[in-house]
Amino acid sequence: MLLTKLASIQHILWEIMEEYGVDPEPVFRRVNLDPDLLFEPGARYPLDGVAALWEEMEQLIEDPCFGLKTADHWHPSHFGTIGYAMMASSTVRDGLERLMRYHRVVSDARFGELREDGERGTLEVKLNWSEEQPWTPAREDAALTFILSSCRLNCNKPLYSRRIEMTHNQHECLERYENFFSCRVDLKRPAPLISFSLSDVDRPLRSGDEYLAQLHDNIMEDYISRLSEVRLIRSVQKVLAAQLPAGPVTVDAVARELGMSTRKLQRDLKLEGTTYQELLNSTRKDLAQRYVKDSHNDLTEVAFILGFADLSTFSRSFKRWTGVSPSRYRKTEA
Repeated sequence: MLLTKLASIQHILWEIMEEYGVDPEPVFRRVNLDPDLLFEPGARYPLDGVAALWEEMEQLIEDPCFGLKTADHWHPSHFGTIGYAMMASSTVRDGLERLMRYHRVVSDARFGELREDGERGTLEVKLNWSEEQPWTPAREDAALTFILSSCRLNCNKPLYSRRIEMTHNQHECLERYENFFSCRVDLKRPAPLISFSLSDVDRPLRSGDEYLAQLHDNIMEDYISRLSEVRLIRSVQKVLAAQLPAGPVTVDAVARELGMSTRKLQRDLKLEGTTYQELLNSTRKDLAQRYVKDSHNDLTEVAFILGFADLSTFSRSFKRWTGVSPSRYRKTEA
């Protein structure tokens, strides 16, 4: 299944690139992210494309600590309703709980979990990217920076983190990390983590407005429900999975099956951050791995079932998807 993320968040990366003198538009286009979607309410980018964007930035920006610049460029509007819901929360803990509970609004992939440590008197935010490609160091820095910055925005008193753990080994940034987070930072740890004292996260906030926060909660619950039940991406994938075994499937055929015009289907998929061809490729890949794994399926038949002209063309595509040939994959998965 294609995982996606709210496009508007990438405004932050656009502005960071501009700060470092990098023209962001060609970088976005190089990783197949349409810059126009940044301004489309609710538009989403494929998570693979977002990961590729971070990798490009790591190559283009000479400052290894640029993830910290997130603090200067993020705004609640970049995160949609969840950003404003956090701002209306009655305590820092409430805001963090909303971030974890409604993160689906922002991204299809899991983000993290909260854990209270009674012995240390802290609330820990432990990040989790198991459903995504491994994060680059700057992306990890940016996530931790956003958490602290968003919590600080609400507080009427200074807020400091108690402990920071990072998985990478960016020793050259250590002084800047500790200046920003105002605490000790440990590198080469198993998972990214930021912790706060319980007295800080449970202190009532002057900006808290439970009525507004609940309104935002209702909007997010409705959005997540619609995202899960009727999102176009899943509908297209369902049609492709059902029809591909019978032969090649055209975008026109899928549009007819869904009761919409081809033009509308392509336009709506663009708003969700993908294209028909990308969904066709990802569905082919999923089906290919399933069929190849079963030793009862002849590989030539699998190739034709998935719409490839011949076995050699299918084998090249399969190796590009998985890094190994179909026969090697079958042996390793047996």
